[in-house]
Amino acid sequence: MSTRAKLITWIFLGFTAAFAAAVIALEIKRQHEPEIGSFKPVPDFQLTERTGKTVTLAELKGKVWLADFIYSTCPGPCPMISSKLAELQKEALQNPDVRLVSFSTNPENDTPEVLRAYAERFHATDKWLFLTGDKAKVYNLIQNGFALAVVPQNDAKNPVIHSTKIALVDKKGMIRKFYDGASGEGNEEILHDIERLARE
Repeated sequence: MSTRAKLITWIFLGFTAAFAAAVIALEIKRQHEPEIGSFKPVPDFQLTERTGKTVTLAELKGKVWLADFIYSTCPGPCPMISSKLAELQKEALQNPDVRLVSFSTNPENDTPEVLRAYAERFHATDKWLFLTGDKAKVYNLIQNGFALAVVPQNDAKNPVIHSTKIALVDKKGMIRKFYDGASGEGNEEILHDIERLARE
């Protein structure tokens, strides 16, 4: 074997060994990652998407999804939360088994038409759902299903106070984790957790 051939062989073996070591290291890291918690299952629901289509929990089974809670005229944190999801969708929604789901906390005002316009502001794709419906049902879902706060107010400018949390839901409809939706940080963690649940 010529010197050149030996050099190529050693380089190839070196790359192979480095790749194998990287794969092993990644697997060890995955095995030692802390488990993502499991809080409670999302109860069944039937709400209307901005397209006018009815969406149920069953349609999200088999998908990993992020749930957030906003309303279209919100002067406070809602635009921040929606901007966060707009950033996340660029990478997260490349996976066909991932969805984003925004629930309106002011469903009396947020008709499908209103939510369509709101979604356009954030360049939402069809994998980012915007849901509205009967106020009592929506509030029951948020308060008892997600165990988050939503309180109506007698204030035209601020008609509702609600949680700014984002919930991570797995393929079985189980709430696994919460994040601070009003924070400009944490996207890397969220994307990492989505990837982990997508592999389950």
